[in-house]
Amino acid sequence: MKKAVTIFGVMLLIIFSVITGFVLIEDPFGSKGNTTDNQTITQTPTPYSSPYGTVIYVDSMNGANDTNALKARGYKPYYRGTGPQGTTATWFQGNSSVFPAFNGPPTGYVAANYNVVTGANNIDSWLVFPRLVGGIQAGDSLYFYQRSPTGSTWPDSIRVMYSTNDSIPEGTWTELGRFKTNTDNWTLKGFRAPTTSVNGRFAIRYCVVDGGPNGNNSDYIGIDAISIVRTATGPTLQNPSIICNYGTMPLYSSGVYGHASDRLGDTVYICGGSNAGSGSTTMQRYHYNSNTWSSGVALPESKAGHTLTKCGNALYLIGGGTSVSTGGTTCYKYNPATGAWTSIAPLPTALSGHNAVNWGDSVIFVLCGGWTSYSNAVYAYRPASDTWITSTALPGGAGRRSAACAILDGKIYISCGYSGVFRNDLYIGTIGANASTITWTAGPNVPFLAGKTGSSRPGGTAVNNRFYLITGDVTPSPSFHDTIYIFNTQTGTWLDTILSGRGLTGAASNYWAVVSNVILPNGKIKIFIPGGALGTSFPGLYTIQVNPCTITNISVNPEIPKDYNLSQNYPNPFNPTTKITFALPKSGLVTLKVYDILGREVSTLVNEVKNAGTYTVEFDASNLSSGIYFYKLESNGFIAIKKMMLLK
Repeated sequence: MKKAVTIFGVMLLIIFSVITGFVLIEDPFGSKGNTTDNQTITQTPTPYSSPYGTVIYVDSMNGANDTNALKARGYKPYYRGTGPQGTTATWFQGNSSVFPAFNGPPTGYVAANYNVVTGANNIDSWLVFPRLVGGIQAGDSLYFYQRSPTGSTWPDSIRVMYSTNDSIPEGTWTELGRFKTNTDNWTLKGFRAPTTSVNGRFAIRYCVVDGGPNGNNSDYIGIDAISIVRTATGPTLQNPSIICNYGTMPLYSSGVYGHASDRLGDTVYICGGSNAGSGSTTMQRYHYNSNTWSSGVALPESKAGHTLTKCGNALYLIGGGTSVSTGGTTCYKYNPATGAWTSIAPLPTALSGHNAVNWGDSVIFVLCGGWTSYSNAVYAYRPASDTWITSTALPGGAGRRSAACAILDGKIYISCGYSGVFRNDLYIGTIGANASTITWTAGPNVPFLAGKTGSSRPGGTAVNNRFYLITGDVTPSPSFHDTIYIFNTQTGTWLDTILSGRGLTGAASNYWAVVSNVILPNGKIKIFIPGGALGTSFPGLYTIQVNPCTITNISVNPEIPKDYNLSQNYPNPFNPTTKITFALPKSGLVTLKVYDILGREVSTLVNEVKNAGTYTVEFDASNLSSGIYFYKLESNGFIAIKKMMLLK
């Protein structure tokens, strides 16, 4: 009889769990994947401190971080998820079995996870910061380290908020930015207060749609080593006429326009288009570390006027047709690891000359387009579900094709383009809470030089609080215009212009929205402008260099790493290549070697003197068999070892 009662009780508990959305797990404060961080900690890192200002608030999070302890230190934790609260507190003490703290005791950080809500309800967990004596000044910056479990596939996301007067979520808050948490190691994030207020407060929101134990988008996050810095006045722009220094570059192997490109890893992928603007199946790859070209896998169909967008570890080709003036709906995903193109859900409407941007490796927004009728529509594609929705269109009359477009910190920037006339406007879109809606506001018009009034077919990219507009055709004639315009995304103003250094001459310039960027280890920015044409009167210029522009007159205030760090390789497991990132706080001899499970050295990846900075190297295990391997970093007495798995 006792056994029957016990079985009946277990069955009732399971039924209750299914009905309420609770999941029976071993550790309610753990991660969905029940993963542990295997990193070898060889020294205790120190929190971030800025050389450009004064630290006015620090919380190492090394002590107690439960609800009562947080409140005692002036924090205000709020549960604002949908449905009843789940099995865990809104914020709780870090769990060292998931991953250890950034610094201090292994549990010395504050955490939140999917169990804060039930079922598949939305997560919205607020951690409002203490009010500081004297308040917050415009330009004060919040810095903190954040992460999720190593290799987690759940797209946890965080938003950073600022209020001038409120301390509850229902007050008036400004979103400073949002991001997907890092799944490699602790990573620094920084956000700047836009206004001064004696009652100013920052807040961190763990904000996830479709979260909870039955949801698809949440796992576990950690926050550590918090500081607020009162930033001093930074370096100013130098002479705006400085020419970008390209160095020696190989020519693009064939003339092309109407093409599309994006950067993934250390490679710029360029596909479609031709020297006549018709479609092609050609893919070329520029490897900027080795300064070489190689041929890529041909497209599944001929394309021109399309887009190519990095999202996660894949490239997404969207729309376009057999010529730049022909719209199309077909879309494809390219996996560089396998070299395979696969068909994905088609666009809701045929487009050419449109733009696409990637938000958080989870949503691709497609904007405007249309060759003879100028669309202002915006569509959102979710790779995880292979579905499209219609998002918030640009304001009426703002439709265009061949515009410059980029995304940075949860905001989309779209400027110029063609709608019967050459445009000079800028619109800024703030992505909504569920990444389905966008709030659009008009920014200041581009301050064109030399009497120019608009641009069509420009390129756009954004990095380090700057939106770069690389002009294409401009009006009035002559349409040559060798200028990059720079928009400060924090102040909302256009900065000085710089010459691109392309040295172009002629009556027409046609570059298309095909630029991408990378931050080099020295902190400088490199912008890639592949292909393009200068008009039919200059046929020799169809084979235009991929021009990497190291912008020397913009200070990005790069921070030298404060500590040595060896990150977990990614992807892991891998086949046959993976990437390893390490950080050096000072220069010295560096060795990075790979060993098999018996301790035998199988590869030396680095053996040279390197300057302080952050580096990424690729390990190719094509000639090795499946199994466990170890990689070891040594420099100036620092030693770290990590494990990786090769699966063939």
